[in-house]
Amino acid sequence: MMINSTPSPPLPNSLEDSLIQVSEILRCASATASETGDNLEGLKRDLAFSVVHLINMAKAELECVQSH
Repeated sequence: MMINSTPSPPLPNSLEDSLIQVSEILRCASATASETGDNLEGLKRDLAFSVVHLINMAKAELECVQSH
């Protein structure tokens, strides 16, 4: 018998719960990418902050969905 060592994420109660969870994940991802970018230079810094930009775009789309 094989045991899965990676826990499955809990099933959300509703679409609203899922949207809130996605919002929190994006917030954490943005903070991580920003902190990483602050400690880099050159192209690597540019790449880290491009990830921040992409995350912000995803957050804006999510906010549009949440407002409807």
